Amino acid sequence: MRLLAAVLLGLALASTMLAREPGFGEYRAVQESLRFLPPNIRFYELDRLGLTPRDAVPITTESLELQLVGKWGAGPSVKVTGRDSLVFLSRGSQVAVINYADTANPLVLSYIEVNGLVSRSVLVGNRLYVGSTGSDPKYIDVFDVTDPANPQRLGSIQTRLLDIDVVDTLVYTVAKDSFRVFDFSDPTNPRQIGACRDSGYSLSVCNGYAYIADRWGLYVVDVRDAASPHHEASWGTDLLSVKARGTICCVTTSDIESRLAFHILDIRQPSSIAQLSSIDSCGGYDIYLDGPLVFLSGFDTDGHVFRILNISDSTHPSTVGSCPTTHTHFGVWARLEALRAYVADNFEGLSVVDIANLAAPRLDTTMLKTGISYDLSVQDSLCYVASDGAGLIVLDASNLAQMSQIGILDSTRDMVARSVAVQDSFAYMSWGPARPWLRSISIADPAKPTKAGGVGTFDFPAAMVVRDTLLYVAQAYRFQVVNVARPRQPMLVGSCVTMDGTEFGLAIQDSLAYMVSFGSLQIVNVARPSSPFVVSTTKCNATGIVVRDTFAYIPYAHDTLWTFSVANPANPRLLSAVPASVWPKDVALAESMLFVGTVDNHVDIFKLDNPAQPLRVGRVTAAGDVNRLWYDDSKLYAAIWDAGVAIYETTSVAICEPGAPQRLPPALTVSPSISTGTVRFAVNGVAQGTDISVFDISGMRLKNAPMRAQTKGGALHGEIGFAGLPAGVYIIRVSKEGTSITAKVVITKGR
Repeated sequence: MRLLAAVLLGLALASTMLAREPGFGEYRAVQESLRFLPPNIRFYELDRLGLTPRDAVPITTESLELQLVGKWGAGPSVKVTGRDSLVFLSRGSQVAVINYADTANPLVLSYIEVNGLVSRSVLVGNRLYVGSTGSDPKYIDVFDVTDPANPQRLGSIQTRLLDIDVVDTLVYTVAKDSFRVFDFSDPTNPRQIGACRDSGYSLSVCNGYAYIADRWGLYVVDVRDAASPHHEASWGTDLLSVKARGTICCVTTSDIESRLAFHILDIRQPSSIAQLSSIDSCGGYDIYLDGPLVFLSGFDTDGHVFRILNISDSTHPSTVGSCPTTHTHFGVWARLEALRAYVADNFEGLSVVDIANLAAPRLDTTMLKTGISYDLSVQDSLCYVASDGAGLIVLDASNLAQMSQIGILDSTRDMVARSVAVQDSFAYMSWGPARPWLRSISIADPAKPTKAGGVGTFDFPAAMVVRDTLLYVAQAYRFQVVNVARPRQPMLVGSCVTMDGTEFGLAIQDSLAYMVSFGSLQIVNVARPSSPFVVSTTKCNATGIVVRDTFAYIPYAHDTLWTFSVANPANPRLLSAVPASVWPKDVALAESMLFVGTVDNHVDIFKLDNPAQPLRVGRVTAAGDVNRLWYDDSKLYAAIWDAGVAIYETTSVAICEPGAPQRLPPALTVSPSISTGTVRFAVNGVAQGTDISVFDISGMRLKNAPMRAQTKGGALHGEIGFAGLPAGVYIIRVSKEGTSITAKVVITKGR
C-alpha cells in the first residue's frame, strides 16, 4: 500500500514536472515509478501525463523494414484465465498455455506470440481473445485453441485498447479516449459496430451493460444495442479494478491518500447504482468471482497479498482467508474442484495457491519466472539477458522459429540486473541487492549458469564492455576498469570520477572509452587501465553510443540522432543532428547501416552512405520499449523492456546475405598509414562495380583527391594523392552492394 501511495504521489509531482515538453529522462523516470502497476494502468497514466509518444518524423527516400525472425516474448505476468486443467497466462507479449492436469508436473503446451503487450486474454469456448497494448498499432487477436498445443490465429483487428471483455462473439474494449464494440462472428473479418466516448483501463460486461473502471470513477455504458452504446451512469472515484456478475458489481478503490477499499455495488438498476457494502484496507488489481467466493490479487495495507472473501451475504462480506505473496499480483483465476488458485505475479510468473483449506491458503509453486529485459549479450547463438526481477536468463536462438529459455540464474527478489557482458565461458553482470554489485558467472554449461566470483564497485554497473582481459564499467559518478584475466577472481584495477547519470551507454575503441548518460558524453583515456582519466566532457542527454573510426553515433534527447567527430578526443565536434523516432534509447552499428531503438516501440533504420550524415530510411515496430540493441552476423537483437527479446533479419536492408560469400574482404590495406602525400591501397577479391571514396574528418566526401585504381590478379590496387590537402585524419572507404570497409590515414605536413 505504501508503494501505491508513493507511485500516486510521484504521478502528482510528475504532472508539474512535465508541464514542459517531456524528454526521455522524464519518461523513463515516470515509467520506473509505474513499473509495479499493471500495464493497462501504467499506459493510461503515461498517456494522461502526455508521455505517450506521437511520432511525426517523416522517413525520407526509401522505406525499409526489418524482418522479425525470432521472438521470446516473456515479460512480467499480468493476467490469467483458464478452463478445466488449462491455464492461460498473459506475460509480456505472449500467452503461455499450460496443462495443469498433473498439478505436481505442469506442462507448458505452447506460447502464443502477439504484436504488443498483452493486457488481458479472454477464453470463450475454444476461442482465446487477446487484447494487446503498449505497441502501436494495437490489436485484438483471436485464436482457436481446440488443440492447445497448436493454437491457430483466426483473425485480428487494429484498435486502441487498455482492456477487453467478450460476450459470445462481441468483443468490448476500453481505452483512454473511447469505448468500442467489435463483432467477431466472422473472426477472419472482424468489424467495429459501435463506440462512445467513455474511457478507462479496466472493463467488465454483464447483462447488457459495460462497467468501466477509471481513476475518475466507475462508468456504466448501456450496450444492449451494440451498435449504439451510450453512457448510463457513474459512481465513485479512484477505481483500480471491476468485475460484474448478475445483480452485483465488485470494485476496488484506492486514492492518493492510500485508502484502499473493496466495494459491492447493487446493479439491478444500472442507471442508479447503490453501494451494498465495503471492506476497508482490502482489494487488488484483479477480481475473480466463483459462486459465493471472491478471489483478489494485489495488495492491502500489509503489502502484497492473495485474499479470499465470502459474499454469500452481499451486504456483509467477510474475509475467509489470505496469505502474503512474494511479489505484486496482477491477475487471478481459481478452480475450486482442483483446490487451486492461479495468480499472475509480475516477476514470479505463475504462482499457484493451494486453497484446499480456504481459511488458510498457501503459496504452493511458481513457474515461468521472468522480469524486465534491460540488457543483452550474444555469443554462439545464445542470448544472455539481464532481467530485473529474474537475474540472468539464457536463451537458445539457434532455432529462431522456436526461441527457448534454457537456463536461468536467479539471485533474490527485486535484484538489480541492468547490464550484462559475455566473453568465452563467463558472463559479467550487475547484481543486487546483496554485494558485491558486479558478479562473474560461469556459463560453461549455459543451461546451468552458476556464480563464480565478484568484485565490489562504487555503484551498480549500468553498462559494461569486455575486451580481452579487461571489463570496462560505466556507473553513476564513476568509470571503473576490472581485470577479468582470472574470471573467478575479478579485480578492480582502475577508477576515475565522472559526471552523474542515471542510465548509461558505453563504447570502447582503441585506448578510449566513450560514455554517455543523462547529462554528458565523456571520453575516458584507458591506455593505462590502472589510471583511467577523463579526456573531455560534452553536454549530452543520451543512453546509447557506438563508435567507428572517428565517428560517434548517439541517439540524443527527444527525437534526434547525433553524429560527432571524435578525431580529437579532447574536443568532440557535432557534425549532424538528424530526425529519429521519439525518445531514442540505444544504437547498434552494422556494416553500412545504423539501427536506433526507441522507447516509442520502434527500431529506426539509417543508411551511412555519408558517415557524417546518417539518412533515415525506415523503421520497424516492436512489441514494447526497445531498451538495448545488439548486432551480430546479420541479426539485430533487441532487449524489449516488458516483452523479452526480438530478433530481426537484416538482409532485407542489404547488409549481407546469409550463407553467401563475403562481397567484400575483411580488410582494406593502406600504405603508408601516415603520409605527406600519396597513399597506396589494396583490396583483395574485389573487381568491377566498387566505389572508392575519401572523406575528411567532418564526413565530407572529397572530390579533389586524385585517385587511380586497377584490377590485377583478382585484387584492386590503387593510389590516392593527398598533396595539397590540409593535414589531418582522412577515411578511405571501399563499398560494393551495400557493404563497406574503411581505413584511416593520417596526413602530415612535409618539412
